Amino acid sequence: MARTALRLPLVQPMLASSGNPPNRPEQWAYEIKYDGARIISYLDGSGLRLLTRNGNDVTARYPELGELKELLGGRTAILDGEVIATDAAGRPSFSRLQQRMMLTRPAAIRTGAARVPVTLMLFDCLWLDTRSTTGLTYRGRRELLESLPLDGARVVVPPAWPGTASEEALEWTRAQGLEGVIAKRLSSAYTSGRSSDWRKLKHVRSLDVWVCGWVPTGSTVKALLLGVPDGGGLRYVGAVGTGLSDAERRALAALLERLAAPTSPLTSGPAPDRGQPVRWVKPVVRGEVEYLEYTDSQLLRHPVWKGLRGELGQ
Repeated sequence: MARTALRLPLVQPMLASSGNPPNRPEQWAYEIKYDGARIISYLDGSGLRLLTRNGNDVTARYPELGELKELLGGRTAILDGEVIATDAAGRPSFSRLQQRMMLTRPAAIRTGAARVPVTLMLFDCLWLDTRSTTGLTYRGRRELLESLPLDGARVVVPPAWPGTASEEALEWTRAQGLEGVIAKRLSSAYTSGRSSDWRKLKHVRSLDVWVCGWVPTGSTVKALLLGVPDGGGLRYVGAVGTGLSDAERRALAALLERLAAPTSPLTSGPAPDRGQPVRWVKPVVRGEVEYLEYTDSQLLRHPVWKGLRGELGQ
C-alpha cells in the first residue's frame, strides 16, 4: 500500500452518491454539505500533510490549517474533511475559495491567508494512534472524532443531526442558503469510492430567465445566454448548456434564428464570455433554470435548463 512521508497509508476518499432521502431515517445521520474542496489530513509526530481528493499535496497552500497539528498535540491520525472559505454572510463560497486554490507563490499565499482565510470542517476519523478505523461503523468513527480536541479557530468538527431530525436538517440548511445535506448510514464502514451509504441531498433554486443570446454548435444550440429583469433592462446572469435535450437544442436553434438581433439586449451585469461565437436575439423567449447559488460575480452557479415558460413575450 502506498504511504505518505508521514508513514501513514494513503486513503482514497469515500464519495456520496446522488439519491433520494432514506426510507428509514432513524438508521442515518445528516451532515451539512459544504461548498468547498475535499481534504484528507495526515498527522503523526513528525508533521502534517494535506492531500486533495486526487492526492495533490496542498499543505503549503493553507498555512492556517497548521492549527490541526497543534490541537492534536503529536497524536497520529488521518482525518477526512472539507476546506471552505466564507462570504460576508458567513456562508461557504466556492468562488472565494478559488481565490486561495489558485495560489502557489509563498508571498501570495501569505497575503491570501490574511485576506481570505479558510476553515477545515472535519467529518470523519480514518486512523487514530496505531490503527485504522475505516472498518468501524459511521457511528463509531463519529464518536472517536468528537472525542478529539478539535475545536479551533480554523479547524472545526461541525454538528450532525440524527436521522429522526432530518426535516430539521433540511429546513435549517435551506434557510441558511447552504448547498444541502449528506445522509450517512450509521452502520456503514468507510469504503473508498462512490457509495450509496452516503447520499447527497442538494437544495436547488429555480429562476425565470430571458434568453438574450445563444452559442451555436453546428445547426443546434450549445448554450443559452440568460438575463433577468433589472430596473428597466436585463442583467446578464450567465449561460446554460446543461439540461437541454437534442430535440430542444434543434427546436431552440430554429426559433432563435428567427429572433436574431444586431446587438445585445443586456444592459447590466458582467460581460458575457466572447471566446465563443454569440448570436444575440430579441428577448422574448422566457424559460426556467434551476441553480445552486449566485457566485460573487452574480452569475448562476451550475444552472440547469428546465424548459420554456409561457408564450413568447409573456
